[in-house]
Parts: sequence; structure tokens; C-alpha cells
Amino acid sequence: MRNLKLIIEYEGTNYSGWQAQKTLPTVQGTLVQVARRLTRDENASVAGASRTDAGVHALGQVVGLKADTDMSCQDLIKGLNFFLPDDIVVKEAIDMPPDFDPRRGSKGKIYLYRIVNRNHPSALLRNFSWNIFNPLDLGAMREAATHFIGEKDFSSFMAADSDANHAVREVTSVEIFEKEDGLLEIEVRGTAFLRHMVRIMVGTLVAVGKGKRRPADIHGIIDARSREAAGMTAPAQGLCLVRVEY
Repeated sequence: MRNLKLIIEYEGTNYSGWQAQKTLPTVQGTLVQVARRLTRDENASVAGASRTDAGVHALGQVVGLKADTDMSCQDLIKGLNFFLPDDIVVKEAIDMPPDFDPRRGSKGKIYLYRIVNRNHPSALLRNFSWNIFNPLDLGAMREAATHFIGEKDFSSFMAADSDANHAVREVTSVEIFEKEDGLLEIEVRGTAFLRHMVRIMVGTLVAVGKGKRRPADIHGIIDARSREAAGMTAPAQGLCLVRVEY
């Protein structure tokens, strides 16, 4: 039985998230079906570093594939991509030690959230961004973002149905970049994240950008340790898992 590390890219639009479900299409479920078909190993299994939500995308999701196969890594890449739908692509395959675990071995993750901030939406980015028509105050948003940095209890930024054992997480960086034609990119780095955490952080930053919250309010929101204290959950389609670090 081999333990392989796959780097995959996917558009999450057509999937009900990463995690396999019995009746709904998911990225993990699709990968398992294809891996078993290619390797002819009915016990082949797939585990991911991040359980992305429905509609969330990935440029660098890390996957652990356990399968009984003697195919070369290059042939595995070619074979998997041949059978996979066009919106899931395997970019790399590397043999790893038996104890490699893509989730527990992770030391950090980088997420990117895209906002189109102008008076009209984008036809090309409609599945990859959040359209906000009112101008946002980027200075206030950048000031607010600094208050997320550090190891804190992020209960206020955790989905109500989260199964996390605790809400303490470390955010190492939050940067906001202004691109051409109204495109904003919010890059969030941290050691680990709670369910919906990045999207709730973005929703709260947008509230600051609209003048509905002050940058200094972030402290009180964190201290409240209540989901009701934070802003809305930003739409899933704007979020992308960029890289998992080991």
C-alpha cells in the first residue's frame, strides 16, 4: 500500500464541498471513485488537508492518496487527469512515508478571497468573487485586519455547526491588495482555520469597509466569543485555498 501526496486544483462551483457525501457530488468523492477505477484498488482512500465548503475553490489542496498500485507518479497524474472532470486537476504526485497525514502534518494554510468592488459585476469572475457595488474604505479595512493577527480564541468567527474541539487559532498575516478594475484580494495566512472562519473574517472586514463597523470593533468582536457579534459570512465563491504549508 502506497501513501502518495497529491497537489490538486479545482473549481468548487459544481461540488457540495470537499468532504464525501452519499447523495451529493463532492471533490473527495469524485477523487475516490476515479482513484479506485484507475488503480483497480477498491480500498483506495483519499484524505484532504482542508475540508473546503461548497463553492470554494483550490489552487493547492493537498491530498493523501492510499492505494495498492505500482503505477509511476507521472502515470498516476496522467491517468487521474484523464478520468477526472475538467474542473478537478492533479498537478503533482509524490510518494510519502506511511505516516504522512495531509491534515495533521500541515503547519499552515494560505487562503485568498476576491472581491469585485465597482458599479457592475464581472462576467468572467462571477464564480470566483463577491460583487460589492458600494465603494469600500480600504484604509479602514487594513487597519481592522491588523487586529486579527496572533493566537486568539476565534469563536466569533466559527460556523455554528463547527465540530472543532476548541476555537483557538493563530492568524499570521492578513493583507489586502488592490488590483486593476476594482478587483480586491484579501490574503489570509494562519496555522489552521475554523469552519467558515476566513469567510466570516472577510464579511466583518467588508462591514468595516462600508462604515458599519469601526476597525477598533474587532477587539470586542473577538472578546465576545459569539458568532452573533461578527459580520456576515462572505459568499463561498470568492474563497480559494492557495497553498498548504508543511
